[in-house]
Amino acid sequence: MKLSTFELFKHLPTEAMQFVEVSGETLKRLQQVLCDMAADVIETCDENGIYYQLSGGTALGAVRHKGFIPWDDDIDINILSSDLQKLKKCIQKKYGDKYIFQTYDDPDYGIIPSKIRLRNSVARGREDLHSKECGITIDLFAIENTFDNSILRNIHGLFCMGFGFLLSCRNFYKNRDFMRQCAKQMPDAAFVFKIKTFIGFLLSFLSVQRLAIITNSCYGLCKNRRSKYVCIPSGRKHFFGELYRRRGMLKTIKLPFEGHQWNVAKDYHSYFLKLYGADYMTIPPKEKRETHALLELKFPEDILEGGKSK
Repeated sequence: MKLSTFELFKHLPTEAMQFVEVSGETLKRLQQVLCDMAADVIETCDENGIYYQLSGGTALGAVRHKGFIPWDDDIDINILSSDLQKLKKCIQKKYGDKYIFQTYDDPDYGIIPSKIRLRNSVARGREDLHSKECGITIDLFAIENTFDNSILRNIHGLFCMGFGFLLSCRNFYKNRDFMRQCAKQMPDAAFVFKIKTFIGFLLSFLSVQRLAIITNSCYGLCKNRRSKYVCIPSGRKHFFGELYRRRGMLKTIKLPFEGHQWNVAKDYHSYFLKLYGADYMTIPPKEKRETHALLELKFPEDILEGGKSK
């Protein structure tokens, strides 16, 4: 039985769940906002010597489409975990009136990937049901060191996988009413949803914030910045599925993305093989395309004008 629910949330039945349909002009509008946000973030990285690379579907878009995957509605960026706090301070200093920077230890958050959110906007997803701040977001995934010794590396991986799973369960319980609605639309996954919610209930003596802090500490156990291997434990394939040789993963090249020239891992082929398989350059059929389910979407001008999202 597969307990990971990451892929399930990429293919939720949006009509039945009454999610916002992000397509057509709304999608183009969102992509432009995201691209402008990413330009600010990447410029800040360049100005302050902060390492970055496009991540996941954003990197694939750069390679396959020279920009967004046509139906994609988010931007993902990988940074070094050691640069996270530096980037947060730089963004707050330069763009504090424009962006909110959320990290794992924020009380109103509770997940590991960091987010840079656009103020005076709304993009409420399943992780934001109880969040006051849920603006349009850039997702940041931390690249962590891991041990050269295979035994220590496997132990590190097991800790990362274990605590990452427990944190997911704790969030399931936190959002249990919404998860029950999701389970009704995905009967094949209903049992997994129940198990994760129950485990989350058993962990409810710990706040989500506290468990996120513990989980992040596990992710960052290895302090060797010259280790042969790096990993992205909070990524779509988790620790063992996102374990890379430092030399191949951290070298970057610049590729076009919507008129910009942004960093992508030089050995993107090996990266995409792990994430998407050998046919990553093939455009998938419509029914297999990933989307991000949004419960609410408002752009800054909608809010300023008192309008509603379309």
